[in-house]
Amino acid sequence: MRKTVSLTIDIEHDCPPYLKTYRGIEKGLPGLCSVLDGFGVKATFFVTGDVASKYPEEIKKIAQHHEIGSHGYSHKRFDRMNFAEAAYEIEKSTEILCRLTGKEKLDSFRAPNLVFPERFLYLLKDNGYSIDSSIAKYKPGWVLRRAVSNIDILRVPVSATSSLLRFPFGNQLIRRLSHPVVLFFHPWEFVGMQHEPIRCDCRINTGAKALSNLEKLIEMFKSDNYRFCKMSDFLK
Repeated sequence: MRKTVSLTIDIEHDCPPYLKTYRGIEKGLPGLCSVLDGFGVKATFFVTGDVASKYPEEIKKIAQHHEIGSHGYSHKRFDRMNFAEAAYEIEKSTEILCRLTGKEKLDSFRAPNLVFPERFLYLLKDNGYSIDSSIAKYKPGWVLRRAVSNIDILRVPVSATSSLLRFPFGNQLIRRLSHPVVLFFHPWEFVGMQHEPIRCDCRINTGAKALSNLEKLIEMFKSDNYRFCKMSDFLK
């Protein structure tokens, strides 16, 4: 069977909770999209309603070439919300993104911090979602959390932390991940963050180095004959 990789991008404000800026959208996103489009790779962009409201034209442009999914509205953690707060976050982001993309519904959802309590999965189903990618193979206990009874939601786990792209020899480590490979990045990682007041692992090799590593990563997957897919392709 041909191996599969899915590149996904979480679009939010810069490096939460440390910053409140949007340099990633303004300066990192154009270069990222240029690399993807240059290689002809279709990706899934999980967008917060907050970003979509502030940068509607950018999101419309992405939607012309790639798949749009929801990343909640404000990038608040769902495990710290009650039912009403979670419903608002999902419904508001869904409404904004569907209006901008001209779609009746979105297929895919990803919660901030890859944390989404199972008690809220009903909200995804009620809002038309078929896929939840809010779990991670690199977090303890993901196998136990991926099975959900009597809710028709496909849960697609992320394979590795986004910072692996920027670490030395990260691409070779990614090459060893089990199939299918699901990776995620943030636009702010493609902006130089070396002098920002954020964690050290968030600053390392950001900007041009991260963009170069992404190009090498895509070339590696193509040379290994991987099939690139969007989140919705997992439904097939």
